[in-house]
Amino acid sequence: MSSTKEPIIKIQGLTKEYYNRVVVDNINLEILNSCFAFLGPNGAGKTTLMLMLLGLVKPSNGTASIFGNNILNSSGKIRRKIGFLPENVGFYPNLTGRKFLNLITGLRKKGGWKENDIEAYLDWSGIDKRYWDKTIKTYSRGMKQRLGIAQAFAGEPKLVFLDEPLSNIDPLGREEFIQKIRMKREEGITVIISSHIVLEIEQIADYIAFIDNGKIKASDKIYSLAQFYGFDEYEITRIDHNERITLKEVNELLSSEKDIFFDLPKILREKIIFRTNNPEKVDKILLNYKDFNFTPISGTLNELYKKIIQGELYEKRE
Repeated sequence: MSSTKEPIIKIQGLTKEYYNRVVVDNINLEILNSCFAFLGPNGAGKTTLMLMLLGLVKPSNGTASIFGNNILNSSGKIRRKIGFLPENVGFYPNLTGRKFLNLITGLRKKGGWKENDIEAYLDWSGIDKRYWDKTIKTYSRGMKQRLGIAQAFAGEPKLVFLDEPLSNIDPLGREEFIQKIRMKREEGITVIISSHIVLEIEQIADYIAFIDNGKIKASDKIYSLAQFYGFDEYEITRIDHNERITLKEVNELLSSEKDIFFDLPKILREKIIFRTNNPEKVDKILLNYKDFNFTPISGTLNELYKKIIQGELYEKRE
C-alpha cells in the first residue's frame, strides 16, 4: 500500500536518560502511513522509544507529534486512536477473552462495540472458539499472544504499535499473522513494529530504522537501503492466490519496461527472483498489484543488519 506524503509521526530530538545513562539518544525521524519497523538488538532503545511515543514514559528532552498532536500534552487524545501490544502483554486473568476485548474496544469507543464485532476479532485471532468464554488464566502463552495482537487491532485504531508481536507464536502462526498484518495495512492502518527478529521484519515492513545504543544508524525504505549498501537482488512473491494477474504476467509486464532487469529473471513456483538497479520503478509498478510483495531477496536484511548494527563495512549515511 502506498504511503501518504504527510507524516503520521514526527519525532524531534527525542531523548531519554535513566540514572545518567542515555537509552534513547536525540532521535529525529518522520514516519509515514506504512508498516514501519524498528530493528535492533535487545537493549537498543526500541521499547523506550515506543513508550515515549505512547505517552507512557516522559522524555528527558525533545518531543514528537502523532496525527499532529503533541505527545507531551495530548497523549489522552492520541491513545483513543491507537492500539498497542506491549512486549510482555498483561491481562485480567479472571476475564474471558470475550469480556477482555469488550473492555478494550470500550476504551476506544464509548459504549463499546457490537457483539458480532467482538466475535469477529476473536475469530481473527485464531483462538479456538471453545476458549472465547473461558478465563484468560486458562490460556496458553500462544493463545495469550494471539489475544494481545487482536486487542491491539480491535476497535478500529488508525495506528497500531506492536512490540515483539510474534513472540510465543509457533512458526505456522507467525506466517498466519504476517498475512493478517499485511491485510490490516491494506485497510489503511499504520503499523509500527519493534523487533530484533530479522525474518519477521523482512516479510512485513515497508520502511525500517536500524537502532542501536539509542541511536538511529540508518533509516529508509528497505529496498532503498539495500540499493545504497550495494545489494541488487530482489524478489516478487505472490501473497494471495485470488489476484487476477499471474506471476508470469507480472514478469512480462516488468520485462516490457526499460532499465529494470540486469539479466533474465528466474521464475519459481511462487516468486520471481531478479537483479535490478532500479527498485523504485519496480515498486511503483507493483502498487497496482497489491497481492504481490516486493522485497530484497531473502537474507538481504540480515546482511544489512550485520553491516549497519554489527559494523561490518558500515559507513554512516550522509
